[in-house]
Amino acid sequence: MPTIDLRRRLVELDAQILEQKGVLRDLQQTRIDVEREINETATYPILTLPVDITIEIFHLLPLGHGFPRTALASLIAVCWTWRGIALSTPTLWSTMDISFDDIPSTVIAKPELVESSINQWLGRSGECPLSLTFCLRLTEDDDYFSISRLRPIVRQYAHRIQHLNLDLGDHNPMEPLELHSLSFPLLQVAKVQCDFGSESHVFNNAPLLHSLHVGGNQGVVATRFHLRWEQLTRFVGSIDNLDLFIVARNLIDVKCYWTGEDITLGVITHSRITSFTILYAEDDRILQYLTLPSLHHLDLSDPTDDLLESFLERSSPPLISLRAQVANSSFARWHEALVHVAATLENIEISCASQEDMTSILSWAWGSSPAQTFDALSNLKTLHCLDVLGPVDHSDLVDFLYFRARKLRSFQLVWRTSPFLDGHVYTGPPGAPAVDTIYGHFSTLRAAGMNIYVGTEDENYAAKKDDASDT
Repeated sequence: MPTIDLRRRLVELDAQILEQKGVLRDLQQTRIDVEREINETATYPILTLPVDITIEIFHLLPLGHGFPRTALASLIAVCWTWRGIALSTPTLWSTMDISFDDIPSTVIAKPELVESSINQWLGRSGECPLSLTFCLRLTEDDDYFSISRLRPIVRQYAHRIQHLNLDLGDHNPMEPLELHSLSFPLLQVAKVQCDFGSESHVFNNAPLLHSLHVGGNQGVVATRFHLRWEQLTRFVGSIDNLDLFIVARNLIDVKCYWTGEDITLGVITHSRITSFTILYAEDDRILQYLTLPSLHHLDLSDPTDDLLESFLERSSPPLISLRAQVANSSFARWHEALVHVAATLENIEISCASQEDMTSILSWAWGSSPAQTFDALSNLKTLHCLDVLGPVDHSDLVDFLYFRARKLRSFQLVWRTSPFLDGHVYTGPPGAPAVDTIYGHFSTLRAAGMNIYVGTEDENYAAKKDDASDT
């Protein structure tokens, strides 16, 4: 073949090779596109969710806890899509929870790292209201983050703080923060634990503050702790006199423990409190000084029988829920006290009940004198007996549940240690189904709509027959 023909053939082959290379490039690019689509849809289907749904999921995560490696910092490292969503959502950056005591000293020694990281985080929150928690319990004797380093942080963001939790321990003073000189126009909830000193002027320029939680090694005295008490609706903490109930007339929810001495004082009536909790045993002494006629919820820790009776008789409140621990007192002697609230009481939770207490509770169904006191307790919907110390008569228990079946919707009997609950046959009270086992009666009551839990924290014996039938 002549040379000219060979050269022409070579040119043709080069052209075909270039054409095939173009086809190969197109195929390779198509393959990359398909692989990317597979990764985004098949391997990571969550990436196909609408952005607003993804943001809602992000809000459910504890994103603002820890320093410097937080859940949110890990989240934005997953992919560019999530990073873009997170960085463009200011509300995700509006919560911060830092324990400075847990940060290594090598990091604490670098203000440019700690403070700059905090400012970078909060800077992404735009103008959103902030929820800040700072824990700093170490003292000056330790290698710690100085409280004074918090001052410029709180000062810079005070105008946007809505919830503030300062845990400085029982021995660190809060004076270095100079809170008295700051304005908190959005602050609604404050929780502070520290050494308050002789006088504390804090949050006196927080017009929206309504919930205050105070911790520390001393009781709160309203005349010493200066703020706008009349605007509070919720208080949690220790008190060593009763000024709180005089100056904070709009309180609705109070959780307190008493650190003061017994005093000779007239009874104080507070007409707005609907929920009252005594946090520690023996603090029920405060009941002798209070009348709470609007009370709906009462939570006690081992109350004294006579104090409870006189308090309920004097207050005569429309009580709905009663929660009490009876480790040392006797619930068997509470009949005289509870008669004053029996008409409205719907929910009772008792902890540490003895065998005598349980016998008394189960006797509410019968015609003995104490039970007659509870004839008016016709609205009882929930009865929970937790951490029960002794056994009960299972037949009495079944009789009680049938008697209360019309109104009682939830019953729990949780023993501290596992009882021997066998399935012996019992006819049940008049009107009950035919002869059946204890488990069978439980099953009948559950089928009628009563939520029954009888057993230990780990096993519900009342559901045993139901579970067996399911298998």
